[in-house]
Amino acid sequence: MKNKIHIFGASGSGASTLGNELTLLLPHKCYDSDDYYWIEKFTKQREPKDRLRLLKEDLSFSKQCILSGTVCGWGDKLKSEFDLVISVCT
Repeated sequence: MKNKIHIFGASGSGASTLGNELTLLLPHKCYDSDDYYWIEKFTKQREPKDRLRLLKEDLSFSKQCILSGTVCGWGDKLKSEFDLVISVCT
C-alpha cells in the first residue's frame, strides 16, 4: 500500500472529492492544499513559506495520508514525500 498519496488536477476536476472518498476506504488522513494556501478561503492568501511549513509539519505527523489539490510552485520541495501521484484530468 502506498503511504503518502498526492491527487491533483485543475480546479473543479474532482481531486478533493477523490481524496475524501479514498479516505473512507483507506486508513489515510486527508489534507487539502486549499487549507494551506488560504488564510481566509478565496480571500486572503498565506505566504508561500508559511504554506510549505504548515504542510510539511502535517505530512511529518502522518504516516499514511492523501493530499488533494495543487501545490505546484510553492510545494515543489515536497515532491519526494509522496509514494504515488495521481493527476485527475477532466
